[in-house]
Amino acid sequence: MSVLSAKKVVFGSDHGGFRLKGELLEFAKTLGAEVFDTGCFNEASVDYPDITRDAVSLFDEQSADFLVIVCGSGIGVSIAANRFSNIRAVVTDNIYAARLARQHNHANCLCLGARLTGPDQAREVFLSFVSEKVDASERHARRVAKLGDLNE
Repeated sequence: MSVLSAKKVVFGSDHGGFRLKGELLEFAKTLGAEVFDTGCFNEASVDYPDITRDAVSLFDEQSADFLVIVCGSGIGVSIAANRFSNIRAVVTDNIYAARLARQHNHANCLCLGARLTGPDQAREVFLSFVSEKVDASERHARRVAKLGDLNE
């Protein structure tokens, strides 16, 4: 059974992340994922908050397991994604942080910077992120629950 069999992954990017998003989307398919692409679909300039909103919307509509958003640095899309209460986004370019984000923070959104992360490294980070299970122990569950309280 493939790593992502029966898993849904939504992808989105602005123009700066267009090419890397495409590579990751194809990689996710080889891992058995059902993939969805919210755009952008070329390198024409688009605004990352709009792409992020569309990606989160499709993530919700599909009841997807993971959301991956790529821009030039990963920073803009991570800020935008974390505005949504059901998203726990992390921007990282290393496998250790990707694993910890899933385990300890129950992150469901990986944000990558195409100008900072090459395709091979991005695939490794993506694979680490989607392969890791959340640690549902009381201490992590308690902390993640408190994240929702910060909006009140």
